[in-house]
Amino acid sequence: MKEVDILAFINVAYPIFAITVIFSQALLLLLIFKNQTKLLRTMRIYLLNICAAQVVTIIAGFLTQCRMVPNQTTVAFICTGVCTRLGRNTCFLIHLLRDASSMVALFAIVHVFYYRYKILSHQKLSSTQILRNFIIVHLPAVFCAICQFINPSHHNAIVLETRALHPTYLFESQSVFGFSALKSPAVKASTIIFTFVLFLNPLAALIYRNKIWVLLNEYEEYNSPRIKHAKSMITGLTIQTLIPSVCFVPLIVQFFLTQYSETGVLILEYFNSFLVILPTLIDPILSIVFVIPFRRMFFKYLLAVRQCRFSFSKLSDDDIMSKGGNGYSSVRAASRKT
Repeated sequence: MKEVDILAFINVAYPIFAITVIFSQALLLLLIFKNQTKLLRTMRIYLLNICAAQVVTIIAGFLTQCRMVPNQTTVAFICTGVCTRLGRNTCFLIHLLRDASSMVALFAIVHVFYYRYKILSHQKLSSTQILRNFIIVHLPAVFCAICQFINPSHHNAIVLETRALHPTYLFESQSVFGFSALKSPAVKASTIIFTFVLFLNPLAALIYRNKIWVLLNEYEEYNSPRIKHAKSMITGLTIQTLIPSVCFVPLIVQFFLTQYSETGVLILEYFNSFLVILPTLIDPILSIVFVIPFRRMFFKYLLAVRQCRFSFSKLSDDDIMSKGGNGYSSVRAASRKT
């Protein structure tokens, strides 16, 4: 498949994907604010933290639309998004924001596990402890962003090596940024943290999941709907922690393939640029499906919309203009009948 064809597809697919994600996240935010279940009211700030991080991720991803191109001594990021009109430095800063926000979202999901375990263990958290935990959740992302920011980036060297190893790639020099010192302490530190997040983060979530499951089984004898709701939500959160690890597997394969074969796989590079932000679409869907109060409210809204459309479809033009020309009253009367 030629790069021109891939770019034509990307130009259509990215806006559709971004709009779908924004709609899904907006729907989830509506459900979070509208739901008055006691359990979800106490968790609202934790769920909002995940939503906010993922909204930033998809907006930054859409603005950059960059793909990683690993070379032999450098790593290049080629952007095709709106940021290219503002220069490569702007693309670089927005890219840092995308990486940081996606990492925050990963830690924020585990933070929900931690909070649920504390509550079920009857360990009330003080305001100071809650604030401390939120700072800890954001610290790794901030540290990795600083490491990438201070890492040497010799633009000419990155562009020359990218053109030498990938002469058929279509890009302008001002749409490229990257890193030219792959063995620097900053790169090593951010790589270690990235590995920790990618593999140990799901492990930590599974550990807390098992602890929470044990506590919920102790309360199961009461046959409370809250226990079923909690188990369903924990199942959804567990899947959410595993998805990023699965999405990043092709990215790791691409990196090692380039390092050892000295050739790039163009379609894999573009595919990975989607996989990095794919959790921003899957997570709100999982939240709506596995958080039972959200699911019930979602179907309630769907039913209300369907009834409204059905009531309008039953009205003819004569019905609307009847009753003394008061069409509005006719519409309201038909809506009440349904």
